Amino acid sequence: MANIPRTAQFHAVGMPARHPLGVQLESMQSDASTDSADSASEHGSATAVTASAATATESESPTTPQSSGQESSAVAPEEDEDLGADQQFITPTRMDEDSGVGATGLLSIAATADMAVAQGAAKRRSAPSPPSMDSASGNNSSGSLVITNCPICLEPMREAFMTACGHSFCYQCISRHLAERESCPSCFHVLGNDQVYPNFALNKLITQMDAAAGRSVNIVQQLRDTVESDEVLDPQDIDALLAMLQQKKQAIRNSERQFEMSILRQFLTTARLKKAAAIEALRKELRLVEEDLDYVADQLEQNTPCDDGYGECRRLPRSNVLSLYGRARAGDTAGVQVPNDTSTEDTTTMLSEEVSAASTSSTALSRAKHSRRVNEHFDDLEAYYFNHRMRRAGDEGLDEFMETLTTVARYERFRQTAMLRYGDSTASTAIVASIEFDRDEEIFAVAGVARKIKIYDYANVVQQADSWDNFNADKANVRQTQRPAGRQDWWDRESDTTDDEPVLPSTMMQYPVAEYTNRSKISCLSFNPYIKAQLACSDYDGTVSLWDVNAGTPTMSLGEHEKRAWSLDFSHVDPTRLCSGSDDGKVKVWTTNRRSSVMTIEGKANVCCVRFNPLHGNILCFGSADHNVHCFDLRSPKHPLCVFRGHRKAVSYTRFLSPDEIISASTDSSLKLWSMRTQECVRTFSGHTNEKNFVGLTTMGEDWIACGSENNTMYAYYRNLSHPAVTHQFGNCNSVTGAEQPEDDPSLFVSAVCWKNKTNTVLSANSQGIIKVLEMV
Repeated sequence: MANIPRTAQFHAVGMPARHPLGVQLESMQSDASTDSADSASEHGSATAVTASAATATESESPTTPQSSGQESSAVAPEEDEDLGADQQFITPTRMDEDSGVGATGLLSIAATADMAVAQGAAKRRSAPSPPSMDSASGNNSSGSLVITNCPICLEPMREAFMTACGHSFCYQCISRHLAERESCPSCFHVLGNDQVYPNFALNKLITQMDAAAGRSVNIVQQLRDTVESDEVLDPQDIDALLAMLQQKKQAIRNSERQFEMSILRQFLTTARLKKAAAIEALRKELRLVEEDLDYVADQLEQNTPCDDGYGECRRLPRSNVLSLYGRARAGDTAGVQVPNDTSTEDTTTMLSEEVSAASTSSTALSRAKHSRRVNEHFDDLEAYYFNHRMRRAGDEGLDEFMETLTTVARYERFRQTAMLRYGDSTASTAIVASIEFDRDEEIFAVAGVARKIKIYDYANVVQQADSWDNFNADKANVRQTQRPAGRQDWWDRESDTTDDEPVLPSTMMQYPVAEYTNRSKISCLSFNPYIKAQLACSDYDGTVSLWDVNAGTPTMSLGEHEKRAWSLDFSHVDPTRLCSGSDDGKVKVWTTNRRSSVMTIEGKANVCCVRFNPLHGNILCFGSADHNVHCFDLRSPKHPLCVFRGHRKAVSYTRFLSPDEIISASTDSSLKLWSMRTQECVRTFSGHTNEKNFVGLTTMGEDWIACGSENNTMYAYYRNLSHPAVTHQFGNCNSVTGAEQPEDDPSLFVSAVCWKNKTNTVLSANSQGIIKVLEMV
């Protein structure tokens, strides 16, 4: 009520001074409406209020089109900043012709002051005003401040009564309300039946406005009746009437035209500003590209190779060049004779040209391959280039982008080095759930739903695979047959064998150096980063087991989880500490020195994965079925350190790409890179398919990320690109021989991946139990 003029008083005996209408006006009310209220208060009667409203309305008649300076503005703060202080995005107002606006000339013909006053009151009710909080919430669809509607029934007030706190309602509405609770419906002020008083001024104003609106509706009908009557009309009066009607019609058309043009001006102004901003951004990007092109041109000019192919023109004297090949130095009288007529200089030139041609051909092929790789990822590289260079100017930023560019161009595919089989030929299912290297990355363990843990020697696997490839190359025409006793014989194809004999498989199926059997299906493996022979596994019974790999026996069983345990991980800082996550929604922290957990973190949903920070031993993160990644500090486990939200489905894997960055995988077919410093998503990776299965996640250094997919393909992402950099299709392999079959099985998916640290080698397995050793080339 602070914005109500002091002169607006309600004159009632024993009542405090109130607004004459008993309505609490919003701060966004227009000046015109406030002036009208002031005028009504000063005269102290409803007639003065009506006259003031009529005067304000006639001054805003459509006969005089509004200028841009008279239009009401509704500019958001950010829009106002974009357009500038002198250019605002204007929302024009428009008169409503259906409510009687535009009948001023007709009332002049009737020459009745009462109709003029009534029309002014009708205009006052229908003329739009700046939007208020009520209109924003939907209480007033026309955008004007409706002061005559009851806040309870939302209908025009009948028998208006005002409360002691200054709000007006229908008598019936406020009576029913006070019968239920003793408080004001608008401000919840304590209110009794003796604190409600008739609002005569508002009630009289509503009555006059309703009467004026009813009369204005009948204006056209009255004119029609007058013209069609038998009364004789003066031709001059008819001409004057036609002229006034034509003038009024033209004024309405001009007002409509002005309104339409103002809307068009808004659109064109906004479009021009947006395009100008886009042009300016393009100019900045173009200047940046030109500067970098100049820098590259200078670098190429400084390192232009000479004729001999070297980066610097350091030519030796010809005598020294010849001496390198055992030929005579300058001044010697005897030397090696050339056995033909070709001179020494010509021979040297020919050899140099041949070497140069071969080098040029190889370089051209390499450049063509790299150019093709760059074109394949051009959109990603372009987006990264401008985002990165805009933030980091100078040669350092360009060098970082060049490193990304050359890395992407260098790698094209995965080359299969070896192939293993997790299950046997009789197993109906052999899904590999986890692959892990030991501390020194000399051996690796494979486990899955077959309840077996198989240990392989990596060097032995690669060596046997190479020997088999060499044997295949030497025995290209060799075939294999089975003797009744089970012995295998090999002989040449040109011998007396038939064409029905099986062809020698291209890969050799290898066997583990050790194999252990767990009591239940295994979900995850983790080697101790300090104790080489210690291996932990989690299973579907919710048990966490510790194994001695050398002895092949379990050393400890930890069984506090109530449901299946999906994940576990050893701490890289404290090798006696490990954590596990389960479907019971709990993350448990264990120590290898005791059989009970030392800490339990309660999650809100099923915990699918858990991981320790590689640098900070007190920090861990886990992903759960609530679509979020939670980070906790074990020193204060009651509340999370941070929560990363953005995935649309359950988070199935989390890994630390660096001590300050987390990569997460979800069944929404995406990977997300999170920054713990800013607690924001840095990049989203997409391209693989993952909607329901655990498909694996692994990282190499701080740059490469690999994951499986439900289309039986493994995908490798580079951290600066949002789409896959390299992929490998598994295919449908024969479960016995390992040979690939032409038909694809849509039910197969890649289920586990593991990157060999600081190498280009990835171990990958699928739901068929086939394990491949792949090298990125």
